[in-house]
Amino acid sequence: MKKILLFILIAGLAAFSGTLFAQAKHFAMFEHFTQASCGPCAAQNPAMQATLNANVGRVHHIAYHTSWPGVDPMNAYNPTQVADRVTYYGVTGVPDVIGQGNQYEGSPTGVTQALVDNFAADPAPIRVIVKETSNGVARTVKVKVFTVDTVPSGNYKIRLAVLEEWIHYATPPGSNGEKDFPDVFRKMLPSTAGDAFVPPAIGDSVTFTYTYNLDLTKWDTTQIYSCAFIQNETNKNILNSGSSIDPTWELVGIDPTFRKGTLGDVKSFHYKVHNLGNAPELFRFKLASKQPTGWSAGFTLLGQTYSDSVDISVPAKSTSDLIVNATIGTGVGIASYGISMKSLVNTGFAPITLNSFVMSGVKEMLINNDGGWGDGSGLSTLSFQQKYIDALVYSGSTAYGVVDLTTFKKAYKYDCLSDVANYFFNVGWSFPAFTDESVAIFKSELNAGKRMLVSGQDIGWDTWTAAASGGHGTDSTKAFYTNYLGAHFISDGTTANNQYIANATDPDFGLVPTSPLTNVYGGTNFFPDEINAVGVGANIFYYNTGLTKIGGVKATNGTWKTVYLATSLEMMSSDVSRNELIKKARIWFGGTPVDVDPLASKTGHLGQNYPNPANQQTTILLNSINNDMTIEVADLMGRTIMNVPVAEGSTRVGISTSGIQNGLYFYRLVSNGRVIETKRMEVQK
Repeated sequence: MKKILLFILIAGLAAFSGTLFAQAKHFAMFEHFTQASCGPCAAQNPAMQATLNANVGRVHHIAYHTSWPGVDPMNAYNPTQVADRVTYYGVTGVPDVIGQGNQYEGSPTGVTQALVDNFAADPAPIRVIVKETSNGVARTVKVKVFTVDTVPSGNYKIRLAVLEEWIHYATPPGSNGEKDFPDVFRKMLPSTAGDAFVPPAIGDSVTFTYTYNLDLTKWDTTQIYSCAFIQNETNKNILNSGSSIDPTWELVGIDPTFRKGTLGDVKSFHYKVHNLGNAPELFRFKLASKQPTGWSAGFTLLGQTYSDSVDISVPAKSTSDLIVNATIGTGVGIASYGISMKSLVNTGFAPITLNSFVMSGVKEMLINNDGGWGDGSGLSTLSFQQKYIDALVYSGSTAYGVVDLTTFKKAYKYDCLSDVANYFFNVGWSFPAFTDESVAIFKSELNAGKRMLVSGQDIGWDTWTAAASGGHGTDSTKAFYTNYLGAHFISDGTTANNQYIANATDPDFGLVPTSPLTNVYGGTNFFPDEINAVGVGANIFYYNTGLTKIGGVKATNGTWKTVYLATSLEMMSSDVSRNELIKKARIWFGGTPVDVDPLASKTGHLGQNYPNPANQQTTILLNSINNDMTIEVADLMGRTIMNVPVAEGSTRVGISTSGIQNGLYFYRLVSNGRVIETKRMEVQK
């Protein structure tokens, strides 16, 4: 439903004063290291640029052009200051993107809409207003920083970057074919060292003044603007930023962005609508809800409630309250609510969209890593999350939720994970696989007695390879890999590792059918790590029939349990194998409140065959066969070699093994196309 309203704000107005309203819009800040002769840059930058184009007025972007790998006149203009920022972050290759100073490092393709939304979701404790004036060649920039909330302790610096919004070349200036370059870094004021910034008291402000001269010979002066940012030198986190071309309106969230509840609860999220400009402006407010069955949501603005959207004229220098209300229904899952504010006057600016989340009844959680993809393509963990969902559903899970890693961190921050027992971390081929922040949370949850499955190719490579060669490992992530995953990285995998075979002697995973491993990422991107178990770890999967190369480990210390697959789940081409693997993991995890379907986990239907090993004939005892079923016999590759009908009420069935070669086999009870139970047998004549 859409309505159009024109009104004069009376109730809830805040005077336009030095405080400039409470709470501040949080800009997403990206520092981008690129180069005109870098082939991967040309391949990966367009994906990032598409995200930036869709978020004009919500993001700040600085493109530093490095001196390597080839020719780049944009670096030649100011190589020293670019090198300073390269050293500051320890950048070793291009393209590379740093988000919020310390919240993201990875490929330009990892700069997605979800990442922008996550960065912008929480309000900032400072507001940065940048105003730039020109007197011919000379320009003066005044940066006014308002403190609107408590600023975390830290050693802060303010830096001002002079940027050229677009540089267009008639022919490529380097060797990679790119001709159009956004937000090119020209200089930093007062220097790359920055000025000391001491946050003023809440409600007060401080002003910094900078001057510079336009370079009339090298710059398109119509494209020049400036961007200021406040950075904590202790941890490199960027507190907030502002530019001379920002919009003058804001939508700011002031509540925790992740909540949990039960049936019938109403969860409210409060926002502030600010028009900082000198003129009234018409805006469209819209709520986009993704929620389980039976849930409902709406928002209120000036005492009126809307379920969809409304157009409202907001007076100059004013503020008002907006509230999103979500009512939890019968469905289980995680709901997301995106409230957006878009100017219908200054249409060049993107809507501000802020997301909030509500969780109910979730006992297991699929976490999608949100780092950049290994080859910079458009793939991501989202491209393969359905493999996990299908396996969870197959194994009987009815209480799972799906989030990205950044949203998972919010759930942890706001203490919403107490009911979750099992985590499934979908790393795929994304980088970094682990960060200090993520493993700190994982360890906290595991030490509380929870369980976790981690799957992805190159996790070991990324953790144990030096930064100079592209790895992201730290002391903390290496310790997590060793002590909690129970694994030791041996080497990067090759295309020879093309089968995934369960360790037949393992009592928990030994019956998972063998699956071929295939390259699902394209090109030559096939790297299933070779690992080994250490400490409390135990080997559970091999590569290939030689059974010498290890590809999977389980670990437990009696409090927590982990499963680590050194290949990604999506590389297993067998649906049966993937599904059985997740089912076995859930059964091994066990305990409450894991929602394991009783039929899927019950062990009383299918007895162990006897004799075992079988010679010419073997018998399988049965229990509680309440409908016609089938017993399938399969080899280690998962190929069905025999089907034996089982009538309703049967208590045993005989199987002739005279035509089966010596070796290990699986037999599984199947009802209506669903595998109920699986056991292993041996044939030896």
